[in-house]
Amino acid sequence: MAISSKLLALGVAVLAASLSTAHALAQEMRADSTDGSVMGEWVGTYTCAQGLTGLTLTIAEATPTSARAMFHFYADPRNPQVPTGCFTMEGNYDPVSSRLQLSGHDWLLRPSGYMFVSFEGMIDAEGRNFQGLVSGPPRCTTFKLSRQPSPATPQEKCVFDTPTIQGDQISAGKIAQVLADDGRIDLNILFDFSKATIRPDSRSQLDELGRILMSPLMAEQRIGIFGHTDAVGSVEANQQLSEERAAAVLDYLVDRFNAPDERFEIRGFGKDRLKKPDSPQDEANRRVEIMLLNNPSG
Repeated sequence: MAISSKLLALGVAVLAASLSTAHALAQEMRADSTDGSVMGEWVGTYTCAQGLTGLTLTIAEATPTSARAMFHFYADPRNPQVPTGCFTMEGNYDPVSSRLQLSGHDWLLRPSGYMFVSFEGMIDAEGRNFQGLVSGPPRCTTFKLSRQPSPATPQEKCVFDTPTIQGDQISAGKIAQVLADDGRIDLNILFDFSKATIRPDSRSQLDELGRILMSPLMAEQRIGIFGHTDAVGSVEANQQLSEERAAAVLDYLVDRFNAPDERFEIRGFGKDRLKKPDSPQDEANRRVEIMLLNNPSG
């Protein structure tokens, strides 16, 4: 009886510690997850030899293996003599440090005498500010960008071809908040019909997922990737398909974010856990579920 009492007390202590850790994580995630998305327009200024210059930086892709952006510069009211120009940039993004590095790649509209610049800076945890150093041409110093409307209408040559984004995409910050509150989240990852091929318009959603899962906020968390299907087709076919789709998501995170696959558990549930059991053929049942495995509430 004494041993049993000690074991019971130890179990209660372990559970209390786990709950305390989960609560602390949830508080931290809610505090740091206002938006957290890197993609889209950043507006502000940078300084080089021509002086203070207006800038709209449009980020179309940001992962450790590939980052792409449009650098569109123009006159700031405090320095109205600056011409308009634009070029594409390429680089990489580290979600662990929130550091984005970009270098000029291809001129689309080049004023006489202007040269490519390179950026290296940090994006804050809330996804509101991006600032750092400018290098390349002489007398380049710093840049400072934030989320605000661009004051300049881009010329035709400066319009950037950005990836298609599905309408119900959830930002990295929102993913973190839902995981903090519920321990799980359904993501509408789109696949080719009856296949485990991730559709191009779902890649940006997976990039948002990768950015938050690889951030310091969640770097130590074990993650479940669970595949689900609708009720069309046989039990065996749906079971295999759900497993293959979960594996496809993991492969994407490993390839694009260098995510260590030992952090993840992949499982398929076929059509056993329909999100809409009253509408078994509804596409909402075809989903990927992300779960915190070391969250006691999961």
